[in-house]
Amino acid sequence: MLSIDLSGTVALIVGGSRGIGAGVTEAFARAGAVTVFTHTGDPRRAQQRNELLERLRSEGAQVEAVAADACRPEAADAVVKQILARHGRLNALVANVGQNFARPAEETTAESWARFIEINLSSAFYAVRAALPTMIQAGGGSIIFIGSSAVFDGGGGAIDYAAGKAGLVGMMRYLARNYTRRGIRANVIHPAVIETDLLRERYGEPEKKRQLIAQVPLGRLGRPADIGALAAFLASPLGEFVCGQEILVDGGRTFYRG
Repeated sequence: MLSIDLSGTVALIVGGSRGIGAGVTEAFARAGAVTVFTHTGDPRRAQQRNELLERLRSEGAQVEAVAADACRPEAADAVVKQILARHGRLNALVANVGQNFARPAEETTAESWARFIEINLSSAFYAVRAALPTMIQAGGGSIIFIGSSAVFDGGGGAIDYAAGKAGLVGMMRYLARNYTRRGIRANVIHPAVIETDLLRERYGEPEKKRQLIAQVPLGRLGRPADIGALAAFLASPLGEFVCGQEILVDGGRTFYRG
């Protein structure tokens, strides 16, 4: 039987404790990777994190959680150094940190623009910069950015969110152009309508949710596991010939909803 096998892989999921990030963490851990995920350290979400860890460890997975501010470059450096000290290598990086606050462009202050660009774009750069030296030394690795369908249709409700996620595409293309010959593959996954806590808050009313589902040709909302499975595939030997790609995971909504 064909299956995704990440045994022997050490992976870092930046922003991997909930929502799409938790889906990625679960997929990597269940595929056999030593999986380290970062989180903000928010005590209000401690139970959620602990349940994720306990669930995966009860299945025999090797998974670790590290509190780190993804918007501080020194924190990214420290997490990678910790991984190298404990495991000796880093084979895969998933940059998943993101935040969105819907509001009109004319109401977006310079301060909030800078903050959301830092969250949605700079956090990924800090992680990539920290991970690249060890991947280069090892002769390869997989870098996966979690973008958004907003890159294609301007959705999401915030100009800084769409711009930040679009910036990930530029970063991926730079890496594909300059690092593929060193064995480092970079790709972007663009999710849409994934049923996370954030989506449930935004579409909490049954009628709003029904209308949202009606926009999806496949007839359902996406699941974090849909993104996690693709990310694990891209990091695995099965995906080793995929590089420099944007992959839209949206049930057909962005271009084919009619």
